Amino acid sequence: MNTDLKTAAAYIRVSTADQTELSPDSQIKVVRQYAKQHGFIIPKEFIYRDDGISGRHADKRPEFNAMIAASKQKPSPFSAVLLWKFSRFARNQEESIFYKSMLRRNGVEVISVSEPAVDGPFGTLIERIIEWSDEYYSIRLSGEVKRGMTEKVERGGAVSVAPFGYAMVEKQLIPNPETFPLVQKIFSDYLSGKSIIAIARELNALGIKTTRGNPWENRTVEYILYNPVYIGKIRWNPKRRTRRDYNDPDIMITQGIHEPIIDEETFNAVQEKLAEQKKRYSYYRHEQAPQEHMLRSLVKCSSCGASLTMSASGQGLQCCKYVHGKCGVSHYISLKKAEALVLAAIETAFKTKSFDLTVKQAYNDAAAPDYAQLIEKEKKKLSRIKEAYEDGVYTVEELRESRKAIDERIAQLKKLQTPSKPNMQKLRKKFADEHQNILPILKNPNTPGKEKNELMLSFVDKIIYNRQNSTFQLFFYS
Repeated sequence: MNTDLKTAAAYIRVSTADQTELSPDSQIKVVRQYAKQHGFIIPKEFIYRDDGISGRHADKRPEFNAMIAASKQKPSPFSAVLLWKFSRFARNQEESIFYKSMLRRNGVEVISVSEPAVDGPFGTLIERIIEWSDEYYSIRLSGEVKRGMTEKVERGGAVSVAPFGYAMVEKQLIPNPETFPLVQKIFSDYLSGKSIIAIARELNALGIKTTRGNPWENRTVEYILYNPVYIGKIRWNPKRRTRRDYNDPDIMITQGIHEPIIDEETFNAVQEKLAEQKKRYSYYRHEQAPQEHMLRSLVKCSSCGASLTMSASGQGLQCCKYVHGKCGVSHYISLKKAEALVLAAIETAFKTKSFDLTVKQAYNDAAAPDYAQLIEKEKKKLSRIKEAYEDGVYTVEELRESRKAIDERIAQLKKLQTPSKPNMQKLRKKFADEHQNILPILKNPNTPGKEKNELMLSFVDKIIYNRQNSTFQLFFYS
């Protein structure tokens, strides 16, 4: 038996439109059999499963993205991704090539257990032909599905998830008794003069979530106000996602078969007011590049952790989530005051040699192996083998043999382990001395904002602003 087992991830995907696929459980079973035969072990936490999701676009597959993110760790926690078929990985050849290249750069191989590839250029060619065939099938299937959805819209049926205020019952929109009064209130409040941001904050204060379970913000309230579904219509774009382009010429609006919850007079009055406000405030919309300043992208809100960005006036900083109604605490501060306080805080920190410092590779011996990490890796490998035994993948003899080999490696690593902690007091002094010469440049009013920001980013990790006591907490890194 191979005791030097490699760790692999398994990616499982089933799209509801394809009835020829193996079930998720069957895919896992086939992948596990392959893993055992080829010296891989698949921990439960590395089984990524997207059910009922198309493979054409990676950004729609949360588990796929989680797998890609995990592979970027240094080192990657697994050396291979096992699939039932290449079509499970992607049905878009461009994305397939992109993500496979990304994984291979991280030392991760992509393996189809039912489509073994031949080594060399010919094997790569066969893999590309399989991917092209899968993409062609997906495009044809997508066209058929979209055509069917368009026909349903023409008949007045809904083809998307139920919007806020409705529930989907037997494939038909029905007013939701708990939320449709809130939709009516949103329309009423807006007509009575309440701003969109005020409506969003009020909904968040009441603990009400959007259909997707998120906090309210400007755009989600605005989406409701623009949506003709509430007057009994169906809005659909057969060519693309319209997002917030409500004037897209390809949008279809048909008479729906569902019950309206807003009367047309109210809806039309809201559309007129939206158009009027858009015209009135279009002058203040900033289309130019973001203003460069010393603190750009560094200052964080102490309440929600979001970045403080330039306010509409261009004179101060404000929590970006507060601006959109997702944070309940204003963190506005004038830019001039913020920069003065931050510079004073840096100067004090360097004088006292007392500050938060994250030590990165600069002060570490890059050549020395991280024995603690290697030991932990062996321990994880042992726990995964135990899991495989509990799942019936390995026998008692195989478990015993693997455990003996791993215990021996751990003992060897412990002998080599020489843990050493850096002297933080000396490191802080060295850090402060090395960066003292930056302060005069940051204080010089003639230094461009972009140059100041680049200097700050070179040694400041983040700055947390607490509005309640007007303090800035600085975190440095080296």
